Amino acid sequence: MTWNTLFAICSIALIVFVSVWGGKKLFGKTPGSIGTSCELQPGPWGKITAQPVLIEAPASLLTVNFRLGDGHWYFRAHTTDEVGAFLREGGLTPQQTARVLSSVQAVPGRGDLLAAAPPEDIVRSLATDVRSHLYDKLAAVPENFAQVEPFRITDLHLDAWLDPQRLPPDLIREVRALMWRRGSGLFFSDYNIVADKISSPALKLALLSQLTHKASVVLTLQVPPGGNVDDLVAYYGVNGRIDKVAPILRALSEAGGGTIGFSNMLPIFARGRLYRFPDPLPGQDISPDCHWTTFNFFNQSAPDDTLNDAVQVSEVLKAKYEPVNGQPRFGDVVLLTLPDSSSIHSATYIADDIVFTKNGPSLAAPYLFSTVQEMLAFYPNSESIRLAYYRLKGS
Repeated sequence: MTWNTLFAICSIALIVFVSVWGGKKLFGKTPGSIGTSCELQPGPWGKITAQPVLIEAPASLLTVNFRLGDGHWYFRAHTTDEVGAFLREGGLTPQQTARVLSSVQAVPGRGDLLAAAPPEDIVRSLATDVRSHLYDKLAAVPENFAQVEPFRITDLHLDAWLDPQRLPPDLIREVRALMWRRGSGLFFSDYNIVADKISSPALKLALLSQLTHKASVVLTLQVPPGGNVDDLVAYYGVNGRIDKVAPILRALSEAGGGTIGFSNMLPIFARGRLYRFPDPLPGQDISPDCHWTTFNFFNQSAPDDTLNDAVQVSEVLKAKYEPVNGQPRFGDVVLLTLPDSSSIHSATYIADDIVFTKNGPSLAAPYLFSTVQEMLAFYPNSESIRLAYYRLKGS
């Protein structure tokens, strides 16, 4: 009996071990995906824990009548021959090209712009690699709104983005089949043809809600006990903000230490907007852009709305900022530039690989924390993008 009992106990222990270990191997989540958390790399920013999340757009931004573009493909061209060459280079077959060309029309008042209404069956039949190549080319023409401003996510968050608890399997398969890729970024431009087949307003809103989710991270800062927080105060108190961060850091440290929401380290401008969706610009259906968000980061009064102007931003950068030599620090400007030195995006450096950013002027683009990798994933030619860092002079 003793040996049998011992054998049974060992067998149960082995089963439990294999179940737990195997469960983690087979069913565990990929680090950095929704449902996980991790610590940032050590640095002067202290011990920070990051928890990935998907931020859902408020119901006020969602409508069953939403359209992503107008269903046309636009071309910088003067003749149908030029459009045909574009389409064939984009991967369409001669037969597909001929059918698209049959709908080409001039855009009134635009001598350099032609438009076509691609047949739905052609759009649906495109292989992922063809769609990716073609749509990436179309995205270079600003009038192609569905390709310029598609719904977007990365491989890491795709399963949570198309949540099977909220969307039926056949709809998820349909959306996946129409997605296109640029690096690790996944994009969905053909919302209209999918939504037009959905008869249920509730399901259409559920799909739109899922597609407007944006990936971010929730940050918490671990404050050590003992009252010695001078390094943290120095890091987060830049640009005259020591009195803003020192009291709470010292108080928590002297009380035995603990975690604190990272928003407590942010200036009032960023703290009041973090994880929130923007208000529209007066009389427009867009919001302030990335540069307005970045260059107002330390603003303690009303935001400077002139920073919506690219020329003004360039002048401010030249007059008030200087390049950073060495490791960037809290509050530095992160400028994404192409080989020709043109800038395509800006963000604010926080810590390790985390930035504070607003990705574009869309009302569905919230102010959020992002990893640099996630931010780069949505830009064309991301492998050639250079990150340049700038700091306020005298700070």
